[in-house]
Amino acid sequence: MEKLKHISKRIVNSLIPAGKPDFLLVGAQKAGTTSLHFYLDQHPKLIGSTPKEVGFFSRDDNYSKGKEWYHKAFKAESIKNPFKSYMYFEATPEYLYRSFAPERIYRYNKKLKIIILLREPVKRAYSAWNMYRDFQHKENIPAILNSGYLKNSENNIRKELYSSGSYPSFEECIRLELDKINSNSLLEEPSFLRRGLYLDQIKRYTDRFGRNNVKIVGFKDVIGTNKKDTLNEILSFLKLPVSNWDFLVDEKKNSRLYPETLNENTEAELNKFYEPHNLKLFDFLGKKPNW
Repeated sequence: MEKLKHISKRIVNSLIPAGKPDFLLVGAQKAGTTSLHFYLDQHPKLIGSTPKEVGFFSRDDNYSKGKEWYHKAFKAESIKNPFKSYMYFEATPEYLYRSFAPERIYRYNKKLKIIILLREPVKRAYSAWNMYRDFQHKENIPAILNSGYLKNSENNIRKELYSSGSYPSFEECIRLELDKINSNSLLEEPSFLRRGLYLDQIKRYTDRFGRNNVKIVGFKDVIGTNKKDTLNEILSFLKLPVSNWDFLVDEKKNSRLYPETLNENTEAELNKFYEPHNLKLFDFLGKKPNW
C-alpha cells in the first residue's frame, strides 16, 4: 500500500508544471537564509525550491543548463493543492556576494522581489570559518567545493583551507584575506571578511531592482522571538495578507556549537576594520539592522 502511495505521489508531481521564482533570498551567507526558507515554505501561498540553494545565477556550470533546468526546482508538492496559485522562491547566499549574479537575475526577470539577510559581519565571518572547519571532519567535503563557480576554474576555498592537511586558524585566515584586500587581489575566496562588506553588494541590487523591491532583514529578526512579525513584514513586502502563523514549525537550521569562543583581541581588531564600512551601510539603510 505504501509503495502505491509513493507511486501515486510521483505521478501527481510529474503532472504538476514547474513554476518560476517570484522572489529570491540572495544572502548573506550564515545570516539565516536556511531558516527563513524553512519558515516561508510553510506558508500555504509560498513554495520554496528543492533544493533550497539552486545556485543557478552564481555558478557557470548551472547557468549553462538553462532556464528549463532552473525551473525544475520550483514544484508544488502534493501536500499543497497543485491547482492553486502560489509564489515561488529560492535561497542562494552566493547571489549576494558574486558580483555578476545581480545582472544575470535582472536579465532573467526585472520584476523579481529581492530579500537580503544581514548578520553582524564579525560574527558572520567566525560562523563561516567554523562551518568550513566542520567540513573537514566529514567523509567527503561538499561537492560544490570541488570546482570553482566560474567555468574552468578551481575552487580556492578547497586549495587554501584543505590542501595542506591542517585547517588554518581563524586568525591565519584573516591575515591571508587582509593581504588580498590590501593588494587588490582578484581572488574572491576564501571570503570571510569581504562577504561582510555589505553596502556595495546591496547596491548592486537596489541599483537594478529599485529600493522598493529590495527588503533588508536582520539575522536576529529571523532567529529571535519576533520572527512572526518579521515574517508578516515579508508577506506585506510580497503584497500578501499577514498571517497569525499558528501553523509555524519553529526550529533553527544549521545551528552549531563552536569548540572555542572568538578571541577578544581578534574581535576588537575586526570591529575596528568594519566600523567605517558599517557606518556607511547604516547611513544608506537609514538604520542599524537587528543583526
